Amino acid sequence: MDADNGVFKIKGADGTVVAGQELTFRVDDFVFPIAAEIRDHTATLTPLFDMAHAVYQPVALPYEDTAPWKTPYDREQAAWNRMKDTIAIGATIGTIVGGIGGAAVGCALGGIAVGSGVSLATGIIGGLFFFLPGAVVGCLAGAAAMGALGAVAGMILVSAPVAIGAAIQYFTTINEPFTPAPAK
Repeated sequence: MDADNGVFKIKGADGTVVAGQELTFRVDDFVFPIAAEIRDHTATLTPLFDMAHAVYQPVALPYEDTAPWKTPYDREQAAWNRMKDTIAIGATIGTIVGGIGGAAVGCALGGIAVGSGVSLATGIIGGLFFFLPGAVVGCLAGAAAMGALGAVAGMILVSAPVAIGAAIQYFTTINEPFTPAPAK
């Protein structure tokens, strides 16, 4: 183990670096160091979480330094559009991935349950869809039921964290000091 130039490194027996981590952490717009004390095969990492060690480093949007914002309103509109687009993409991906994953699991479980005859509804489903094999009917019913649950899970597990991150980025952008773009 090694802690050089603000990076904690774990090295293999031959001296090659197998893992590393920067010895800092961020709280809002401040970066704080982490002290590393290494003895033999033990590393003690101690965060230095006080204003004496804080370094102000505001988080910025990509290309913010070249953005053509002339007024705070322009900046707010750009930040709002970025936030709504990010949330929309997160919601789309979460719903699609969750829905497809849930439908696949539901298809497998429904096909096994109805196809093997262990379901109480086998007679009813078989009567309604007598022209299809039981496993196919179970697959369709399971996919319909679990697909919707998977979509909800995708919204909770994917879309919600994306929305929170987008909102944080939006409020960080609109609340920082405004610097107008240079005139061309």
